[in-house]
Amino acid sequence: MWQRIKQAILQHPTFAPLPLFAKMVLLYSSIVFFILIVVSVITVASIHYIMNDSIKEDLESSAQNTVAYLDSYGKVDSSVFVRSNLPNFVTLQIYNGAGKLVLDNCPTHTIKKLSDRHIDEDIQDKTVNALPTTIQGSETTEFSYYKKWDGDDGKSYYLRFSRQPDKENDFITLLSKQLLASILICLALTVLTGMYLMKKSLAPLRIINDTLETIEVNQLDNRITLSDNRNELHDLAVTINQALDRIEYGYKQQQQFISDASHELRTPITVIAGYADLLDRWGKNDPAVLQESITTIKQETEYMRQLIERLLFFARTNSGTLKKHFADINTAKLLQDVYNEVTLLDHDHKITIVENDEATIYAEPGSVKQMLRIFVDNAVKYTPAGGNITLSCRRDGDNVYYSVSDTGIGIPEKDIDRVFERFYRVEQSRAKETGGSGLGLSIAQYIAKGNNAELSLKSKLNEGTTISVIFPVKKEEEITEE
Repeated sequence: MWQRIKQAILQHPTFAPLPLFAKMVLLYSSIVFFILIVVSVITVASIHYIMNDSIKEDLESSAQNTVAYLDSYGKVDSSVFVRSNLPNFVTLQIYNGAGKLVLDNCPTHTIKKLSDRHIDEDIQDKTVNALPTTIQGSETTEFSYYKKWDGDDGKSYYLRFSRQPDKENDFITLLSKQLLASILICLALTVLTGMYLMKKSLAPLRIINDTLETIEVNQLDNRITLSDNRNELHDLAVTINQALDRIEYGYKQQQQFISDASHELRTPITVIAGYADLLDRWGKNDPAVLQESITTIKQETEYMRQLIERLLFFARTNSGTLKKHFADINTAKLLQDVYNEVTLLDHDHKITIVENDEATIYAEPGSVKQMLRIFVDNAVKYTPAGGNITLSCRRDGDNVYYSVSDTGIGIPEKDIDRVFERFYRVEQSRAKETGGSGLGLSIAQYIAKGNNAELSLKSKLNEGTTISVIFPVKKEEEITEE
């Protein structure tokens, strides 16, 4: 309900063009005004009720004192006005049994009521008591209270006590005017101070807006100037700055990726174009030139094929893609499949499985197999012919460790932390000789992250490299539930 009211106020055509801080001030000023009005109405009504209740108590106590005096005195005369201790502003009129006014202490300026309707009705109908049993009257004119008293002489008298709430009504009127004036003054002060304080509080939003307006593709280094006040707007500015940091980093990474990809593709195309020109000029009649050109073109074409496939991998994949195809994987069978494939294609190295524990992991089968192939492919490329390459799958508690070790050329310690960067290669000449593009381990890292796994790399220069990927084991109860 409150949300609808708030939305209706803020979207009203009158308020729509106003700035945010003005809308908020008007909204909450309206709330304050409504609260003050409610409190004032309750206050006036409460005081009015208390005053009316006090008048009724005065009339009742006056009636009790007067009747007590008459009972003790035994007759009606003017002494009753003094002896019964009537409160101020309470008037007493005494009528005889015929309904005629016999005594009256009303002020001279007050119109005397020589007869009373309730008394006349009681006299006319002796079977029913027509006198009101409660205090009667209008809250703005007069309150009346009736009592019937029988004297010792056998005569009956009607006592009419009355009270005009003139003083009380004047006070209520004055109080209402003062409260209304106070409400208007409070409303004006609320609007003025609210405008100042709200505008000052929301000033950082203007800074944030101005800063964001200056940010362009070529100006991603602009940041919001942070104030010393630790509040929600400060936290918002920090969050936006952090988001801009990530955007700038991602943009620079993208630009670097495009630049590196362009460079990597330009080189083989240049080589292929050069050998094609060589064939066109001299290779038609020179078998040696022809064979050299064909061999080089095939090598460069294969290099381009691998490079384009890996570039397309990054272009096609996004967060959450792998998880959609998760399935149970038998760790021992997967490693055996990879081993069978590599031994079929490579005959220059001694490849063995040293350990192959059986367990179940929950991941995307195709990508996990691709990751192990990348590890084995790197081991084959960077291990001289005759070297050893070992594969293993070891279960340790709740984890499974896939490892590929080689006795190859290794990686310098300064480069270990960077080999997972896209297009990064330890030595350009060495990578070119082996056909490396610097994307294999980047893809492996992406696959590991997408499959909730962790990578670990250990290497020593000229001694060899061991790379491991750690998967959590799928628990038995999870397998049983499926």
